[in-house]
Amino acid sequence: MFASSRGGLAQPGAPPRALRWILLIVLLDMAGLGLLSPVIPTIVGGFRTDALTIGLLQTMYSSAQFFSNPLLGAWSDRFGRRPILLTAFLGSAITYLVFGWAPALWVLFAGRLVDGLTGANIGTSQAYVADITSPEQRSRAMGLAGAALGVGFVVGPLIGYVLARLGYAPSTQVFLAAGLALFSMALAWWRLPESLTPDRRVTTPVRAADLNPFAPLRLAIARGPLRALLLATFLSNLAMAGLRSHFAYFAGVQLGFELSRIYGVMGFLGVMMIVAQGGLVRRAVERWGDSGTLLLGLGLSAAGFFGLSLAASVAQVYGMVAVLALGVGLSLPTMASLVSQRAASFEQGAMLGAAQAAAALGQVIGPLWAGLTFDHVSPGAPFSSAAVFVAAACVVVLMSRRQVA
Repeated sequence: MFASSRGGLAQPGAPPRALRWILLIVLLDMAGLGLLSPVIPTIVGGFRTDALTIGLLQTMYSSAQFFSNPLLGAWSDRFGRRPILLTAFLGSAITYLVFGWAPALWVLFAGRLVDGLTGANIGTSQAYVADITSPEQRSRAMGLAGAALGVGFVVGPLIGYVLARLGYAPSTQVFLAAGLALFSMALAWWRLPESLTPDRRVTTPVRAADLNPFAPLRLAIARGPLRALLLATFLSNLAMAGLRSHFAYFAGVQLGFELSRIYGVMGFLGVMMIVAQGGLVRRAVERWGDSGTLLLGLGLSAAGFFGLSLAASVAQVYGMVAVLALGVGLSLPTMASLVSQRAASFEQGAMLGAAQAAAALGQVIGPLWAGLTFDHVSPGAPFSSAAVFVAAACVVVLMSRRQVA
């Protein structure tokens, strides 16, 4: 019989140390992503040198994920979390190997498509955590999962920084990311028992309506108090997606940053987000409430984006990244909290799912917009326009706050 984990997070009868293993796996998964992202412009540059191609690669990944996640979620509810996790890590490993080996541009696109179609790593990991924790301790466990994501996004760039400083080729970081994905898959196979027992699985057939990624959005738009938050979620993720997809390209082309310096900035971004989400957000909410903290976070994000678009030195880049990271760290959790507060108790899952769908839609469009504006307006245009998007989200939230009040 299984013993519960030390610290009381697991339910009686839950697999021993399962929470620790899933947190480690989440950390490794994000470390691999942190290794890959900064070298994508270098790899793509062997075939095309425009920003739009980089945006299209990310848009393909996000689009595939947007349409496949409802199906993967339904399958995980019916067949368990473990098969979906194993498939997701295998998909990531294949993508990373493709990026390290690709002889043609279309192969890169095929790799991103595979990664997107299997990319349910984070959502399924969160479902696994929910399965093995009691309702009273689930928030703490989810907080630990979020911390693991943040630490992973610091560890990956840190390793990439060291390798770049030692003179290793960019393909080294990519193959190491593939190794981390395969190691995560091995750990999941070896150390993670299935968390969803047969008696708790969904047995009804999957309906076509369940697989429509736009269905949660339509449902939530009908709820007046949630419309503004969904729009703000879309706009802020539209802005952040452009940063994720094109910062490395911007830093290399516009600022002349070496790969090691790009890794350093990405790691610093992760550290500042951990600082914001680890303690600042709680103190801010205690002082200004969720709405006030969200407005503060969006305001800082807009300022950070605008400043980044004008940055011309290393110090300016780090300063604006710090402001931006603090803003995002304050706004992300409070946005989710407000969605939860404005949803009825019986529709919490559906409304939070709608917010995730709005975020995913922003992540589909954001990289494409960033690539187009980079090529046809200016290198700083993706970030100056991102500042406009986030400022608009701030106005939307402010107006909705007055309406609710």
